[in-house]
Amino acid sequence: MHEDPPAIAVVGASGGVGSSTLALAVGRRVADTHGPSVVVDLDLGRGGLEVSAGIEHLAGHRWEALRHLRGPAPGAEILAGLPVEGGCHVLSAGGSGPRPPAEVPEEAVLDVLTSLRGTRATVVLDLPGSSPVLPVLVAEGVSVVLLVPLRTRGLADADSVVDRFLDAAPRQPPLPDLRLVTRGGRAVPEVIDDLVRHLGAAHVHHLPDDPRVRRDAEHGLWPGSRRDAVRQCADVIVDLVRGWEVAS
Repeated sequence: MHEDPPAIAVVGASGGVGSSTLALAVGRRVADTHGPSVVVDLDLGRGGLEVSAGIEHLAGHRWEALRHLRGPAPGAEILAGLPVEGGCHVLSAGGSGPRPPAEVPEEAVLDVLTSLRGTRATVVLDLPGSSPVLPVLVAEGVSVVLLVPLRTRGLADADSVVDRFLDAAPRQPPLPDLRLVTRGGRAVPEVIDDLVRHLGAAHVHHLPDDPRVRRDAEHGLWPGSRRDAVRQCADVIVDLVRGWEVAS
């Protein structure tokens, strides 16, 4: 068993599939059931994660304040400087104002992540499939949940993301730390079985459309705060993360 808590990345195979919502729900459910967590926004070209959590009004550091960091840093100090609600900290790319988020060098991103992984908080990454740091994180053994929409374009996008995983860890195909969550539509067993065989990763849950999720988002509620489909999916993932931790 690792001394440090696990790290998990939620990756959307396609844009707009809901990976940020799911990552926030996982982070909050970890905090509710297993101790402190931190959700890290790695979609650095936008600044929506804190808005999705409904905490853009809270004081604390965003990525802009950490973009000059290089080398090891006290992870506990970084964690303490972030906005937090219910034991779940958030490191967001930026706020909702007119100014775009500041550019954050890849070196700073990786050094901040390394520092945070040395704390007692479980690290949950909202990681775009196109992120330049994805291959590095996969090579370091970060556990990955790939959110795949059940539509033709989504399946093609999932192919592309999995190819990036395999390129990052060529000695371990299929990757043992990659799991699939399907999204939207009807969970047809035959379709999911074909997807599992094609991508070479286990399917752990189907996340259906739930109007309560959109309604709560419009009211600024943290995803997974209520007993909806996102919270149910997050609980499944949290159980898996703890299982991965014990197995390792």
